[in-house]
Amino acid sequence: MARVNYFDIETTLEDILKDDPTLAGTTILVEEELTFQQDDIVIIYLDRRVAPANEQSLSAGKRTRMDLSFSIWCFHYGLELRDVMKARDDLLGKIEIVLMNNRTLRDKVETSWLEGGEFQTLKTEDQAFMSGAEIVLTTKVIATTD
Repeated sequence: MARVNYFDIETTLEDILKDDPTLAGTTILVEEELTFQQDDIVIIYLDRRVAPANEQSLSAGKRTRMDLSFSIWCFHYGLELRDVMKARDDLLGKIEIVLMNNRTLRDKVETSWLEGGEFQTLKTEDQAFMSGAEIVLTTKVIATTD
């Protein structure tokens, strides 16, 4: 069976975000549910893997090219809706720049690119606001039997 160290890729993505000085003070979580409220929170989820048939080589018995999709949610919590949405957008932009500057995720993947994502805003029980934006990050990896 082909082997990709999914966890290693996901934790490298976490480390890249945590190491960036523009994200100082931001909480970065991996595969956790949003259960508390504070200023900036980023949550990384590994969503999907696909092995496109048209990208497989003759060595497919030993190697399989795969696309991994990550869902990276950027949340901001606050009392004023407009301020929350502006802060969400600022966080989203910072994360996108970090990802664009790290296309191979420290040589863990062949390449990566951004594919957009969804937005959501809600009023919380304490009459504050939580606004989130998703970044879909797709990566190319090669799974091997070695």
